[in-house]
Amino acid sequence: MHFVDTHDVRDAAEEAGDLSILLRGLGRTRIDPDTVARLGLPLHLDFLVKELEDDDVYETLSSIPFYSLCRGLLLPLSAMAPEKAAQIFGLVIEPPPATEAREAMLRHFLERDLGLSMRQKLSCLLGDPFGGRPSTMKRESLLRLLQSEALVTRRELLDRLTLVGDVAILFADARTNLRGEPALTASEVLLLLERLPSQKRTFQYQLLRSVFERCGKLEAYFLAKLIMQKAGLRYESELLARLLGEHYNVEAEQISHANALSDPFEVVRLLEESGIEGLRSVQLQPLVPVRPALASGGTTEQIKRFPVWVERKYDGIRLMLHKATDPLGSVLCGAYSRNRRDYLEMVPSLAQTARMLPAQSTIVDGELHGTVMDVRGPRPASVYEVFGALSGEAPRPVQLKYAAFDLLYLDGHDLTGQTLRERRQRLQYLLGPVVNLPMPIPVSFSEGQMASSSEDVKRLYEHFRNQGYEGVIAKDIESPYRLASRDSSWLKRKPAETLDLVLLGAILAVTSKEKTGMFGSYIIGARSPEMGFEDVGDVAGVDQVKDAEIQRMIMSDGLLTGRRIERAGVSGIRPGFDLTPSIVVMVRVSGVVRDPVSGKLHLRDPKLIAIRADKQAHEASGLKDIESLYLRQQMG
Repeated sequence: MHFVDTHDVRDAAEEAGDLSILLRGLGRTRIDPDTVARLGLPLHLDFLVKELEDDDVYETLSSIPFYSLCRGLLLPLSAMAPEKAAQIFGLVIEPPPATEAREAMLRHFLERDLGLSMRQKLSCLLGDPFGGRPSTMKRESLLRLLQSEALVTRRELLDRLTLVGDVAILFADARTNLRGEPALTASEVLLLLERLPSQKRTFQYQLLRSVFERCGKLEAYFLAKLIMQKAGLRYESELLARLLGEHYNVEAEQISHANALSDPFEVVRLLEESGIEGLRSVQLQPLVPVRPALASGGTTEQIKRFPVWVERKYDGIRLMLHKATDPLGSVLCGAYSRNRRDYLEMVPSLAQTARMLPAQSTIVDGELHGTVMDVRGPRPASVYEVFGALSGEAPRPVQLKYAAFDLLYLDGHDLTGQTLRERRQRLQYLLGPVVNLPMPIPVSFSEGQMASSSEDVKRLYEHFRNQGYEGVIAKDIESPYRLASRDSSWLKRKPAETLDLVLLGAILAVTSKEKTGMFGSYIIGARSPEMGFEDVGDVAGVDQVKDAEIQRMIMSDGLLTGRRIERAGVSGIRPGFDLTPSIVVMVRVSGVVRDPVSGKLHLRDPKLIAIRADKQAHEASGLKDIESLYLRQQMG
C-alpha cells in the first residue's frame, strides 16, 4: 500500500498538465480549506476551478491583474484626492480626471481586450460585481471578517473606523505591501464575487479570507469597495447609455429605454446575443420596477406650444403603483419609488388600495402626499412630514393620500407610446369607479386644467399656491411617456425660495454653542452642464439632529475623499473635509447675487431645511435653475 503525499500530488499535477483533471480525480466533494492550503492552491481558486470545470479554466481566469484594474480604472473613478491616495497607499497620483478625460478613459476601457467579458467590464463600471443582485456582505460582515483576519478586537476596529470613516481603509491599513504577490487576476476576483451570494455564509467568509490574503493595500481597498457596491460610476445613467450605444452601434436613447425597463446587465446580455433585436424584446410589465419620467430643469416660462396640460405639483413621494393578477386570481402589488425601491412595506395600506383598482394588471404613476391639521386648519403636508409619517416620527398626524397623474400599463398593453391625452382618458376610466370609495389610502386624480396661454399658466399656479401646494407642472398633452429621462415637454414652476443641492464639503464648527453639531457649515453645489458640480456657497444653521444624520451618511457611505480643505469666513480660515457628491439637501434661499469680479452666482442667506433622502446627486438642481432664479429676481 502506498500513501499519497504532497510530492505525489505535485508530480501528478505536472504530468497531467491540467489542474482541473487532477481535481476532478479527487472527487466531487469540496476539499476542506486546510487540505487545499497544503496542496498550495488557494481556496478561492480551488472553488473557481471546480465551478468552471467544463470550461477552459486557464483561459477564463486569464486577464489583466486586479491591481491594474484598481490602479487604472477604479482609482480614477473614485475621484480620490492625491493627498488621500498618498496617505492610504503611499501612491503619487494625478488629480481626478475631468469630465472629457474620464469619458475617454471609460471608452478606452470598453474597447480594449483585457481578458474580461463585457459583463465583467460593466460590473467594474457600475461597481456591482453581483450582476444587479444585492450584496450579502455588508459593512458589519466585513468588520467581522477583518477582525478574524487581523486578530484585533471589535472595539479597536470601531475606534479606528470612527477616525477614517471607511471600512475599506481598514482593509488597506491591515497590509504592508501596495500590491499582492503572486498577482490576482481581475477575472479571478470578478468571477468569485459573481458567485459569492449563492454560497453558504460560512463558506463566503472562507472564500473572501482566501482572496484577501492575496491582496495588497490598493487591491484590498477596492475589493472591499466592490463587495459593498461602493465603487465605479454613480448616478450617471446617461453617460453609461452613451458609452454602450457607441460600443454596440445603437442609439443611446434605445439603451436608456431598455435600462429603464430592465437593468444594464440584462441589456448587455441581449445586445451580445441578439444585437438591437434583443432590445425590442424588453417589455414593460407589472412588478418590474422602472424609472419614471421626470420634469426637465426648465420652467413654465419656456413653454413653446399651447395648449398645455397644467396640473397641481404635490410635495410628496413619487411612487408607481403596480398590480399584477395571475390566471388563478392571485394578486401581487408594488409601490416603487423613482430609485426602484419598493415602499409597500413602509405603507402597508397602499397594497390594499392597489388591489381595489379595477384592472387585472396596471402601472399607475402618481404621488403619495398628505394633509395635516395645524392651528390654522388643514393644509397640505410637506414631503418631510410625509416621510415622518412613514417612519413614525411625524410631529403631528398626517392623512396620507395618493394622487394619480399618469397610466403606463393596463391589462397587457404598454401605454407609454400613447399621448398624454389618451393616457389621461384611460386613467379616468380606470379610477372613476373608485375615487369616491372609502379606501385605506384614498386615491384621486391629480387636479389640473388645460392652459391656452402664459396667463392661464400663471393663473393656475397662483390658484394651487393659494391652496398650499408646491406649484404646477405643465405637460405637452400630445407627448408620449419617456421612461427614465428628463422630459423637455414637462416644465415645472414652484417657489424660487428652495433648491435641492449637493454637499461638496463639510466645515468644522468653530463655536461652542449648545445646539451646534460637529460641522458648523457645509459647502453646497449645483449640477453643471458637464455633469459635475459647482460650488455655489455655504449653508449654515445645521442643528445637531441634522448634523448627526449627515455625519452618519458620510461615514456609512465613505464620502470623505481625504482632501483637507479650508474655507474663509467672518471668523477667519476654517478647516474642513472634501466630500464625494452624494448627499442632497433642500436649501431655502432669500435670493441670488452675482460676484462683480468673477461673475459667479452665489446664494444669499441659504438655510438647510432637510435632507432629501429620496433624491440622488444627479437629480439635484442645476446651475440653470440658479440662473433662472437670478433672472426672475432681476426682472421682479
